[in-house]
Amino acid sequence: MNMGVKRYVILGNSYAGVFAIEAIRKRDTQGEITVISREPYHVYARAAIHEYMDGAIDEARMYYRDKDFYDRHRVTTLLGSTVAGISPRESSVVLDSGQKVHFDRLMISTGGVPITPPIHGSEGPGMFTFTTWDDAKTLRDWIKGRKGARAVVIGGGLIGLQCAEGLKHMGVDVTVVELADYVLVKALDQIAAQRVQGWLEENGLRIVTGDTVESVLRVKGRVTGVRLKGGGRLKCDTVVLSIGVRPNTGPVEGSGIKVNRGIMVDNGMQTNIQGIFAAGDVAEAEDFLRKRADVIPIIPIATMQGKIAGSNMAGERRTYPGGLPQNAFQFFGRSVISIGNVIFIDKNDGFEEIVREEGEVYRKAVLKDGRLVGVLSMNYIARMGIYNSIIRARMDVSGIKDRLLSDSFGFLDLPKTFRDEVLTRPG
Repeated sequence: MNMGVKRYVILGNSYAGVFAIEAIRKRDTQGEITVISREPYHVYARAAIHEYMDGAIDEARMYYRDKDFYDRHRVTTLLGSTVAGISPRESSVVLDSGQKVHFDRLMISTGGVPITPPIHGSEGPGMFTFTTWDDAKTLRDWIKGRKGARAVVIGGGLIGLQCAEGLKHMGVDVTVVELADYVLVKALDQIAAQRVQGWLEENGLRIVTGDTVESVLRVKGRVTGVRLKGGGRLKCDTVVLSIGVRPNTGPVEGSGIKVNRGIMVDNGMQTNIQGIFAAGDVAEAEDFLRKRADVIPIIPIATMQGKIAGSNMAGERRTYPGGLPQNAFQFFGRSVISIGNVIFIDKNDGFEEIVREEGEVYRKAVLKDGRLVGVLSMNYIARMGIYNSIIRARMDVSGIKDRLLSDSFGFLDLPKTFRDEVLTRPG
């Protein structure tokens, strides 16, 4: 390893990469940082591509760091570059151009790529995915060139529904097809999901559940509809495939870096090869609640993992506390927030649910063996930070469980030792 100025190389420039850069620079002002990304853009908010597509926000608001971010942090960028391979033995990254970039510390944050199962007729114009800014631009331009556009979105997860909402705002007739019995099956319980579905349908979206697209129908190459596995047909000229993403582990093939579902890392975000780290949607790290490795592709976890990895790359030992699922989104002005486990509940295994419903507000707390493990809230965002801290502390809340969802619940309901610890904890 180079004992002088360290060479840091980061693959990917989304959330994990950005927070890793900032963490490195806090601890190493002299090291050389190089960012390699297959996308040509400055750091942008992937979670906002549906709002960009429908015109709710402009290009300037897509960036979540100033345009001089790379310059201020003295980062060399190789944007629009594709990684052909990684050689741990040579401590180098090889680009498809043949260029080699050497490193002393490497972080892989290559994110996820769309899952694209074989669907008869899917090859050709009128088929889209929806995970990148370019995807949003391509779909927007396609829709703008059509009158009376009709779209079918395959997949009722968060990305699919956000895409569907964006298309609806653009005046498109939209139908969402979801294989599960209800939408957002990986993020919400059935009651909350059905409420979200109600919001969508109130605003003109059609939702088909318990079915999937078997084939895309075409006439002279043009999309004219889809055939469902259940036998039905839907007319459309546009199909968006959004059934999920998988970790983009392609760049590490043949490198010796261990991969399960994602790139396997320890509690310092380091892979099985010393000096090589991974973070974000490509990393498989410990799940806080289940105490086993998993990929949790959400922004708060990507940012935390990026900070941890960057700090450790620069020599400060920091430990990843484990990923805690968190979702925050809204549809047609109504909000949903969830933390932890709000879905996988077996009342015979020590779980207990506390539910409060008032009009459009739906709230739920989930306890396991007296400890808070999940909170779900619709149209009510207060105190979510407190709940997060309680879950992380593994606090026994048996004695105050009747107050957990009270409008007046707060820090004063918690033990003083816990309050003092949370309020004095360094950021």
